[in-house]
Amino acid sequence: MIRCWRVVAFISLPLICSTPSFGQASSGVLAPERAIAWSNAGIPGGVPTGWVNCVTTACNTAFATPTAANINTALAGAPANTVVRIPAGTFSLSTSIHANRSNVVLRGAGPTQTLINLNGHNILMGNGTGGQGAWPSTPVQTTWTGGLTRGSRVLTVGSTTNLRAGQAVILDELNPAWVFTDGIEGPCLSGNSCGRNSSPAGFGGASTRAQPQMTKIVSVDSSTQITVRDAVGYTHTAGLSPQVFSWSDGGVYGNKEYLGIENLRVNAGGESFALSFPFCDYCWAKNVELGDAGRGAVWFYFSYGGIVRDSYFWHTAVVGGPTQYGVDINISSNQLIENNIFYDITAAMVPETMYGVVFSYNYMQNSVTDNLFASFTGHLSHSSFNLVEGNIGNRFSWDNAWGSSSHNTLFRNRADGTGLNKTNYRYPLGLYAHQRYQNLVGNVFGSPAYHTGYNCDDTQELNSNEGFIYDLGGWNGCGSPSPRDTVTRTSLVRWGNWDAVTYKASGSSRGTRWCTGSGTGSAGADAYNTACTAAETASADPTFPGLASPSTTLPASLYLSAKPTWWGAAAWPPIGPDVTGGNIANTGGHANKIPAQLCYEATSKNTNGFLTAFDANACYTNTNTNTNPPAAPANVRIVR
Repeated sequence: MIRCWRVVAFISLPLICSTPSFGQASSGVLAPERAIAWSNAGIPGGVPTGWVNCVTTACNTAFATPTAANINTALAGAPANTVVRIPAGTFSLSTSIHANRSNVVLRGAGPTQTLINLNGHNILMGNGTGGQGAWPSTPVQTTWTGGLTRGSRVLTVGSTTNLRAGQAVILDELNPAWVFTDGIEGPCLSGNSCGRNSSPAGFGGASTRAQPQMTKIVSVDSSTQITVRDAVGYTHTAGLSPQVFSWSDGGVYGNKEYLGIENLRVNAGGESFALSFPFCDYCWAKNVELGDAGRGAVWFYFSYGGIVRDSYFWHTAVVGGPTQYGVDINISSNQLIENNIFYDITAAMVPETMYGVVFSYNYMQNSVTDNLFASFTGHLSHSSFNLVEGNIGNRFSWDNAWGSSSHNTLFRNRADGTGLNKTNYRYPLGLYAHQRYQNLVGNVFGSPAYHTGYNCDDTQELNSNEGFIYDLGGWNGCGSPSPRDTVTRTSLVRWGNWDAVTYKASGSSRGTRWCTGSGTGSAGADAYNTACTAAETASADPTFPGLASPSTTLPASLYLSAKPTWWGAAAWPPIGPDVTGGNIANTGGHANKIPAQLCYEATSKNTNGFLTAFDANACYTNTNTNTNPPAAPANVRIVR
């Protein structure tokens, strides 16, 4: 079924259509049940452009005298689809900046020109209060009885009262067998916000519904039927009481839309959740430099379809501890975190309870003398169906501190597994106990000069937490007690990944494991398969089996239809077993530098490696371009 809308709005747009299909890019590589339409991530059509400067008296006052009070007044009173400007200069906040409305941009003169010192406050774009936000004040739930199968977009519900077109809702059910909400740090309770409960309706507590999918209602078709934007990600079970969860659209925590922050520098001074997007749909940060945040530099919460791109995040020794996160996402879906630089951030990306997020083409380096923390690390329960593509970092992992994750895909990334000045936990990929149905495809892992073992698991113990490519099924790293969770490994797809250990074992001529199960090495030109087993395709998994014979021809991207125009002259695709002649050392020629890394290397730095003159406009061109298919904008008249 294809649904089309004729759009009448403040601008002229062509006929916009939306289809229910998804996962086409991964066809032949991943089983359909393990992928979704990652092209839906982000704002339909990309970050909005063409909005004019606000010229009201309040906006002029904010431009001439940028105080937090003047900026807030300007944001509240600016006409829709306009820009509130902050001029060049250094400004300190006496209270938080809060854009508690829709359709406005806060824009500086550039990150080398406009500096905001948070001074113990936050920048909030969206609804809610405080940097981290609060639970919805008026939660509503209704039964979901029809359209439970994967791919459905027309849903039968108990009642459509309080539901409307354009509203964000959450689809969930009681935890299926692959969802665990008790990890090595304890159970998911109200303090760590994993999932939600049916009674009382809301998040926190015992977290009996910890795998949510947030989507947007396209239309309310009857008193018991709605159509949603995103196809249902997996087939839900009637016996697990599926529900549609919503919160008051007109109340305190109704979501806002189309709020952006651009072209400025923020000194967080240790403040957590420095740039916060609570209850904010299609909201974005672009060309922002943000340093020294406490816990999270950027925070998405009860939000849908946001974008963080072309930005630079860093951390000095101002605030200690392992929870210095770059982008932290919780109870949200479909964000696009693309083309950013993260320097000396403990974890550049922290997926918590989230779905359908794309984290792509980010450059992540941490030079602090310490343990090798993961550049990307899943943390709470339960994150699922997320795509991690084309990134360059030190280590990727999904831990089990507070529970599990599932159905996530790591595609065409480079992880060296060592890092500058690191002393421990030096391995490129960790999937701890209770991680299920994960996919690792076309990645480049490890360093030939350092790594000596393929697996750290019950079949190949190294009696150390050093020197291997994969840590699978452990409870807290390789040194954790046995027995390991073997299902983490048997449900894992490892297809077409190059690794340094296999590379050395082949006499440094081949290093990619296509793992057809034949052990002949005949699956591809760079295939060394003597150690491969059919289990590496997860084709025998009883719940979400992988393909028995996946293709050895990989798509360039799982969410982009073509090389983006902002990419420039860098090699495309940059990383993978089919890439040759790459310009990154110790990868067998299978990895090239991505635009974010080239920007980092070309920009002036101090002696500690921190950039001193970051401005995305000096590094990239046409960075707004988004090859995702457009969707109908908010607040329009729909003619059928």
